[in-house]
Amino acid sequence: MANKYIDMSAKEALKLAKDKFLLLPDIQREYVWKMEDIEKLFDSIVDGYPIASCIFWKTNRKTINEEQPNLYFFLRDFEKGRSKNEKAPEVFGEEGDYYIVLDGQQRITSLNIALYGSYTSFKGGKGNRASDPKNQIARELYYNTDFYIEDTDDKLDDEHPKRFCFLTKDEADEGHFYKVKNLLSFNNELELMRYLVNKYENKVQDDLCKDLCKIYSRIHSSGADGLIHYYCISEETYDKALDIFIRVNATGKKLSKSDLLFSTLIDGWKQGKKNIDNVISSANSRGDGFKFSKDYLMRLLLVLADAPTNLKIESFDRKTIQKIRENWENLSKAFLAMVDMLVSIGLSDGFLTSYNSTMPLAYYLYKGGTLNTVDDKTEARKFLAISMAKRLFSGSTNNILSSTRNALKSYNCKNNPFTVSFFDNIILTGNRTFRVTESDIDYWLDHYTIGENTYAILSLLYPSLKLSQVSFHQDHCHPYASFETKELKKLGIAEDKITEWQFKRNLLPNLQFLEGSENESKNKTPLKKWITDGHTIEFMPQGVSLEQKDFDTFFIERRKLIKTKLFTVFGLEEKT
Repeated sequence: MANKYIDMSAKEALKLAKDKFLLLPDIQREYVWKMEDIEKLFDSIVDGYPIASCIFWKTNRKTINEEQPNLYFFLRDFEKGRSKNEKAPEVFGEEGDYYIVLDGQQRITSLNIALYGSYTSFKGGKGNRASDPKNQIARELYYNTDFYIEDTDDKLDDEHPKRFCFLTKDEADEGHFYKVKNLLSFNNELELMRYLVNKYENKVQDDLCKDLCKIYSRIHSSGADGLIHYYCISEETYDKALDIFIRVNATGKKLSKSDLLFSTLIDGWKQGKKNIDNVISSANSRGDGFKFSKDYLMRLLLVLADAPTNLKIESFDRKTIQKIRENWENLSKAFLAMVDMLVSIGLSDGFLTSYNSTMPLAYYLYKGGTLNTVDDKTEARKFLAISMAKRLFSGSTNNILSSTRNALKSYNCKNNPFTVSFFDNIILTGNRTFRVTESDIDYWLDHYTIGENTYAILSLLYPSLKLSQVSFHQDHCHPYASFETKELKKLGIAEDKITEWQFKRNLLPNLQFLEGSENESKNKTPLKKWITDGHTIEFMPQGVSLEQKDFDTFFIERRKLIKTKLFTVFGLEEKT
């Protein structure tokens, strides 16, 4: 049978899903829709808008058993952050037509949840732990029967009532709502209409009946007004079906780039989806947490496999894919070793302005290098600090990844330590380099305010601190609160100087690392009193007043000390 477009009613599709004849392949991402997305989907259904078409591979038991793709069942009762599609058996016994959903999972799953299942999510609230099942609330989709009679003329846009909303039974009982899944209990539209007229005789029954009957009609329709229109692929093998799917999406952009790359990579790789999901989950759960994405991992695999680093289908040719699969254990081991190194130097998601800057470190480890000693970690920290502070990995990503990889290719990583100076000869777009100059340091000291960049630079100024073992905060030497306008006016500070000081309070010369609990106790304590009470700060200028009114002098002198230290860190000669 030729490939062609076919209509199917939503009720028929969901019955196939229930009977396990409508299945998901492992190339599909996890279900990601929010409750609001499903509510908007049903708004579109009622308003008669078309729902995007799907792509199904129509096949049979014999072909599935021979091809043995990794297949999964559809979700019906969804728990956000917890639900995983159940894996189908390796061998299928029942005869019949099987449909493998190559595109359309999110919409079909949303219909399944709304019409047959529920959506469970964290209820939120201070002190409530998401890990506690009692804080997970299950809701079902309801239609607001007061939608057309509520006075909305004087309400703002975000105050208008919803036509569809997910509610608990108690929430639904407090208002006037109709459970959407109850529509499926009627044998035909006429029976539904009679029920609605009798039940809602005092409501605006024309609009209400029109909406609910429209849903009923579109769920049961398999024609132009139906909800499931699919391109039916009838190829003999999974590979051929997948090839058509990838080519269609590569031109139509129906899936994200990483999804297409993902499908290309794991096609025929039995443990591929599980391996990739597990390694990303493992990496993100380490230390104080990270946000490594599928995009990141796809590009990192290209870097480690010495393939073109462009995130394109062409980059994942057969040779590269084979290399990744055969070396998966070493590739994933290098990735996780790099993440552990990040944790050991005190980094987490909040202090990584560029995830791509970590890839050369993973490549060094993959090629046999180690980053275990204090000196190793100092150089790795310096590399990341330079990369992030100079924003080297922003723009022209392929250029810098290829350049750093080429430099390491000619380096005996196994027998030589990692060193930033090895990248000194790399010249990037805009004449950017890894070499740090005096002008770079001046710029950091005079422009970078408290945040990720200042954290990276402070980590170089405090090399002896155990950042991975103790929570250190970026603390203001002269406390932040002491720069409030009313406080500075009491000291007789001029208006223009107040604005200048309020900017300078967040710059590096007024910042230090302080252990978390100590920082909380310091809080608004004036610097002079803090020192008098027996505390100290690094880079303390000698013979300088610590009074708030003398902040300018303190700032200038401490800036000199920090600048001298950074000259030492980066091997620069300070001018006499």
